[in-house]
Amino acid sequence: MLSLRKLVLRALVLVAVSLALPLACGGPRYPNCEKDDQCNDETHKGVCVRGMCAQCRDDSGCDKGKVCKDGACSLPEGFCDGAHACASGSCGGDHKCHEAPAASLPPVECDDDHLCTGSAHCENGHCVLPPQGGPGCTSFDAPKFDFDSPDLQGQARQVIERLAGCLSTGSLKSARVILTGHCDARGENEFNMSLGAQRAETVKGILISLGVPAARVSTSSRGKLDAVGTDDASMAADRRVDIEVR
Repeated sequence: MLSLRKLVLRALVLVAVSLALPLACGGPRYPNCEKDDQCNDETHKGVCVRGMCAQCRDDSGCDKGKVCKDGACSLPEGFCDGAHACASGSCGGDHKCHEAPAASLPPVECDDDHLCTGSAHCENGHCVLPPQGGPGCTSFDAPKFDFDSPDLQGQARQVIERLAGCLSTGSLKSARVILTGHCDARGENEFNMSLGAQRAETVKGILISLGVPAARVSTSSRGKLDAVGTDDASMAADRRVDIEVR
């Protein structure tokens, strides 16, 4: 039977061995740590934050465009790009989602009780003269759009390209243009006002990309206020952007 002295010596040896083991193994085991080196090996890469290995300590430890949150690199709230779509609105150049601005109605110059004079006709609440352009620059069919969408239909882009040529280098190069978006009668008023504004902005964006100065293009929306369609064919005519050259 072991003496009390030998038992005490054995206990002290066991304590010493247990204290030496972590040092022999290089310190705390992952994901516990005391310094950054303990968080990096062939299978792990990170930094030591409050005694635990993490992916990052601050934003500088993340790839460009990401932020450090709770020790992990992630995209900032509200971020959008080609792979991360917006729940609503559109993705801007700053990679943030932007709602379409609420469209304001232009002042009403004419209606059924207030007729235009001369060769002008009433369109979208104001008197419109025929474009005073040369060949190919006297009339522009309203571009049509897909249902519930700001995407152009069919040959609509050709009309916009012809308009851009007339405004940039043709007989309308001193004129300005007003684009008014429309929708068919389906859906809520607020939604359709926003959709009409998006359709007008789609046309404006194409004109600007083709060299028309932005200062010469203005947009507005009538939503479904002027919708008259009752079937697929007539409702398709309601989904348009009216082009007014002044």
